[in-house]
Amino acid sequence: MFDRDSWLEIANTVLSNPLRTGLTGLSIALGIFILVVMQGLGTGLENGVQSTFGDRASNLIEIRTGRTQLAYRGRKPNRQVQMHNADEGALKEQLDTIPAWSRLLFRWGSTVQYENEQGSYGMRGVDPDQETIAAVNVTAGRFINARDLAENRKVAVIGGQVLSDLFPRGTKPEDAVGSFVMVRGIQFAVVGAFDQSGSRWENRSVYVPFTTAQRLFQNSDVISRISMGTGTAEIEETRATSTGLLSWLQNRLAVHPEDSEGVWVENRNEDAEMFRSIFQGINLFVWFVGLMTLLAGAMGVANIMAIVVRERTKEIGVRKALGATSGSIVGQIVQESVVLMLVSGCLGLVAGVWTLQSVAPYADHEFFSNPRVDFASAVLALGILIAVGVVSALGPATRAVSIRPVEALRDE
Repeated sequence: MFDRDSWLEIANTVLSNPLRTGLTGLSIALGIFILVVMQGLGTGLENGVQSTFGDRASNLIEIRTGRTQLAYRGRKPNRQVQMHNADEGALKEQLDTIPAWSRLLFRWGSTVQYENEQGSYGMRGVDPDQETIAAVNVTAGRFINARDLAENRKVAVIGGQVLSDLFPRGTKPEDAVGSFVMVRGIQFAVVGAFDQSGSRWENRSVYVPFTTAQRLFQNSDVISRISMGTGTAEIEETRATSTGLLSWLQNRLAVHPEDSEGVWVENRNEDAEMFRSIFQGINLFVWFVGLMTLLAGAMGVANIMAIVVRERTKEIGVRKALGATSGSIVGQIVQESVVLMLVSGCLGLVAGVWTLQSVAPYADHEFFSNPRVDFASAVLALGILIAVGVVSALGPATRAVSIRPVEALRDE
C-alpha cells in the first residue's frame, strides 16, 4: 500500500509533462483496446460458426451416397448409388461398438399444415439416437422413441420455426404437444417440439419415425443417409474407422475405389479438429498483434522513465546522499511505470469492452454473434500490463541507482 506522499510524487512525475505522458498512455490504451476488440471479434466469429453448425454434432461419422463418375464392374458411370436396409445391417456388423446410430430419410419441400396455416418444410425420418447425434434441443414433449419405430406410429417432433409459422401467435411449445399436423397430406400427432438456437434450417424441420417415413413416403427400403456417433473416440481412431467404412462400402456398392462421388464417408471429428485449429490460430494471431502493440507502448514507457531519471538526476543524488536505499529508488520508478501502464490499460480495456457491447446488437449474423471478452482474458491482459510496466522500468531504475551521489549533484 503506497502512502500519501508516494502517490503525490507519482502523480507529480506522471503529470509533469502531460503531452508526453498522454501520448505514451494513448499507445498503451490503444494496444489493450486492439487486443480486446480483436479477441472479441474472434470470439464472435467462433460463436457464429458454432451456432450455425450447432445442429451438426462434431463427434459423428456421416455416410451418404451419390452418383458414380467412373465405370466399375460392368456398371456404367452416372449411376445413382443407393443404400438399403440390408446394407445398414451389414454395415453394423463391421463395427465393434456403436455409441449412437440413426438412419435418415429426407423429403425437402414437404407441405406441413396446421388448421388453416401451411408451409413448406423439411421432413426427416430418423431413429431415436438422432436426438443425441444432432444434439437436438427438445423444448417440450419428447423425441422419437423405439416404440414409435416398432409400431410405425404417425408422430412428429416439430421445429421452432414450424411452430412459429403455423400455430397461433404466442403458442408455447408445450401447448403444441398433443395437436395434429398434416405432413405431406397425412395426419401426424405432435409429440414434441425442439429449438436449435441459431440454426434456421434445422428449425424448419419436422422429425418423424424412420420406419413410418420409409413406409408412407418412399415405398422402398432405400436409406438416404446414416449418421453414427463416435462417442469419446480419439481423432485417429475415428479416422481409421471412416477410412475402413469407405473402402468396405465402395466394395459392397460396386463403386470404383478412386470414385469420390459415389459414396461419401464424412468424419465430422476431422471437421471439428480443423475448426479448433483455425480458431486457435486466430487467437494466437490476436494475442501476437496485441502484445506487439503493448511492446511498442512499453518502449514508450521505458523512454519516458529514462527521461524522467535523467531529469531527476540531482534529486536522486540528494536522496542517496540523505540515505535513501537503492531498493526505495528502484521501487519508486517501477511504481510510476506500473501506475502509468495500469491506468492507461484499464482505460483501453473499458473502451474495448464498451465498443464490443455497443456493436454486438448490430453485428448479429449467421456466421457472427455475441462478440465478447471473457473475464480470464481481461485479467490476463492486466497481468501482462503490470509485468510489462515492471520490465520497462527496470532499465531506467538500474541506471538511477548506479549514479553516485557526488556525480549526480554535479550534473547540469
